[in-house]
Amino acid sequence: MTEYIRTVEDELDWSLLNQLHSVVLQMGTFCFRTKQVCLTVLVGVIGLITALTSDKLDTSIFVAGLLIPACFWLLDSITYFYQVKLRGVMDGVRDRIQSRNSNNQLLNQNSEIIENYRISSSSAKRVQNAFFNHSMWFYYLLILVNCILWVAFLNGIII
Repeated sequence: MTEYIRTVEDELDWSLLNQLHSVVLQMGTFCFRTKQVCLTVLVGVIGLITALTSDKLDTSIFVAGLLIPACFWLLDSITYFYQVKLRGVMDGVRDRIQSRNSNNQLLNQNSEIIENYRISSSSAKRVQNAFFNHSMWFYYLLILVNCILWVAFLNGIII
């Protein structure tokens, strides 16, 4: 096995790969913080509306309970979409490095950064996947609970 010696192009691509990796990590942290801020804003706004409505349930509470998670879901989905896109770019950079080197250490590693189908699907499918994926369960849950409580309020089950 020959020793892997980096070329100038390799060095630039490795630097780019490290930068993209840092951005993807920051975006992941942002997605986590988005969920925390969503819950904080939701509790604060519902508390404020409750105080303004003399501690009585009002339709505005349920509207806020729907709109706030929906807005944060949109923001989180956009970030998720770009995380997937950047991981696809990272795969391309890694492939360039591999194509320039015939060293067995780099070739045939089968170390995809992201599954190929996630980056090669149509734009509509990628947008759909950004909105509906495992990391969005928090928003689904908030909206579901809000809708159940809203229906209960409208039917007089809770007052």
